[in-house]
Amino acid sequence: MFISSLKTKLIIFYFLLILFVAFIKVMSLHYIQLPQLYALEASSDEKDISRIKMAFTSKSKEYGVINYDNAVWDETYHFINNKNTEFTESNFVIDTYKSLGINGINIYDKQAKTVWHQAWDINNWSPLTFPPFDNPSSFVKKNILISDALISKNNNKPVSQVGFTFLNEKIILFAATSIFKSNLTGSANGTMLFWRFFDEQVLTDLQQRAGIDFTVELIQPNLKSMVKLTSKNVFIKNSYRTKKGEIYDVIPLITGNGGIKFTYKAPIRQFSTSWLNQSTITSSMLFLLTLFMLFIFFHYFIIRPILRADKRVTAIVKNNDHSIRFYSKRKDELGTLFNLIDRLLDSVESKEQQLTSHNIRLQHISQTDSLTKIPNRRAFDTHMKKSLNTSNLGLNISMMICDVDYFKKYNDSYGHAKGDEALYLIAQTLRKNLHEETDFVARYGGEEFVVVLKNTNKDNAQAVANNLIKIIADLKIPHRESDINDSVTISIGIHSFILDGQQQYMPFFELADEALYQAKEQGRNRAITKG
Repeated sequence: MFISSLKTKLIIFYFLLILFVAFIKVMSLHYIQLPQLYALEASSDEKDISRIKMAFTSKSKEYGVINYDNAVWDETYHFINNKNTEFTESNFVIDTYKSLGINGINIYDKQAKTVWHQAWDINNWSPLTFPPFDNPSSFVKKNILISDALISKNNNKPVSQVGFTFLNEKIILFAATSIFKSNLTGSANGTMLFWRFFDEQVLTDLQQRAGIDFTVELIQPNLKSMVKLTSKNVFIKNSYRTKKGEIYDVIPLITGNGGIKFTYKAPIRQFSTSWLNQSTITSSMLFLLTLFMLFIFFHYFIIRPILRADKRVTAIVKNNDHSIRFYSKRKDELGTLFNLIDRLLDSVESKEQQLTSHNIRLQHISQTDSLTKIPNRRAFDTHMKKSLNTSNLGLNISMMICDVDYFKKYNDSYGHAKGDEALYLIAQTLRKNLHEETDFVARYGGEEFVVVLKNTNKDNAQAVANNLIKIIADLKIPHRESDINDSVTISIGIHSFILDGQQQYMPFFELADEALYQAKEQGRNRAITKG
């Protein structure tokens, strides 16, 4: 028989709980207390692992700081161009390698070709060569040297990469930084690379930083996925201890290059795993008595009020009557809950109104270009569909596509921030010089804007376009890279048509685009009408 009453279910539950309380108490030690102790142990192990990982991180960052200081330096920057040997002979003597604790220094130009390199065997300080860096492979170029894309992503500022990699059967600690002038002006001129073989000296240094004596081994890329955490206790997740009493984890090398597995002896466990004792039996008996007292209290002060509240909420839902209230005088959490339900019912209508307002605001945001603050391409699409579906047949419509002349050169010369400012100023100028009641302007994409003029034939549209071209030119936005003017100009393609039940606007847009193309072909800074 299916039991639906909450009160009946709770009574049955408590009787079963009393019958099995002794068994539950004993098992709780095994499933709750011991797992918590194991979890504390795992947390402590995790902190030790973090200390080891921090040692690796601090070691690589230390190399990164030294590498950055040498890469972002006027003398290094000019050495790429003049190949002046006096620079390397005076700055990269063997004592430099000894003091920095590195095996090699490599300098590359912007094409990732080696300009200069030198490496020493730290054990006997004899010269050595390392082909993967001396003649950089595609892997080194892609994953270690600094690319133009990384610099561009960092707003044309120096980029550093530090870490560990595996090349020619050796683990390498490296630091690479893009070469810039000291004042960070201009563009990058190449990459400077410091590197060091992972040897006993490096391992000893890492052990001292972490305060833990650990060993390391290389995990090949094809085996990395097979290295999994193991748990000695089935109730403990993510335990780092193996059955041999060891702790390990993996530090990944650079992309697709495997990892470094470090292992150390786990500290001695500080708690007993025995779970059956006199304390467990005594506490179980006390728990039975407490459970019975709690059942009485729970029934009269919690279950009954909840059952009454259930009937009231059911009536609210069934009758959709938001006038029903609890008006509870209780001062505890249940009283607070009932009063909150009353407040919730009071605010339903207010929230619905707010939701409507928010939806309208979101609709506006979705159809506004975030940079120029004018309608975007989606808004243009909506506007054209409305215009074509209007009943004003025979209405003259003119569509204009405006394109900023040589805008890519402007961005390359003045930077994207200035380019954004110019686009904003042009957009706002177009908007202010059109009739808001009848005309429509939107950013179509990039440096292109589209203007729709209602009740405007091609002659009037040509006049409007010529006026806009003059107004934009009068802004006098400097453009030293323009082939036609010292300031920013625009070209406009125009197509005019009459509403006649058309369903698609793209054919008209394409004709306006062809007119724009002709305007560019004829020298830009002009408006051409097609059709």
